[in-house]
Amino acid sequence: MRAIAVRGFVNDKLDTTSSRTLFRKALFNGSVELRDPNQKYLVDYFAYPQWELLARSDKQIETIKELRAKDADKDPEFLFSWILHYDPLTKTKTRVDGYSIYSSNTKELYIKINDAINQTTDDWELNVCHCKAVGKKKPVFVASNCELITQE
Repeated sequence: MRAIAVRGFVNDKLDTTSSRTLFRKALFNGSVELRDPNQKYLVDYFAYPQWELLARSDKQIETIKELRAKDADKDPEFLFSWILHYDPLTKTKTRVDGYSIYSSNTKELYIKINDAINQTTDDWELNVCHCKAVGKKKPVFVASNCELITQE
């Protein structure tokens, strides 16, 4: 299985405006890092009603219908995110097929990415560890299926 690490951060810009009428509603922002080949994705975790409004493609509408059929929209503990591919060289963000669901109560995270262009077509069920030392630029939670090594 491909190595993955997900880091979630408190959204410092929660409830601030990005324009006159748009408020930032993501509770957490995060990064998804994959190895072999290395890829980076971005996630923004929303409550279901805000997340659903962000659907833009037919595939995302299909995903919403599937999750509604499983009553995922009825559980307020779940947070949802669409997936963006991030290219660190050009700093561009591109929507890809996929989504993530984070459950703070059960400490579980599910992520599905279907991005053939960047050689990523997989899904993962990960256990979440909440971080003790939180603060600016420090994650609130981490989920991984591999050893995380900090480089100093």
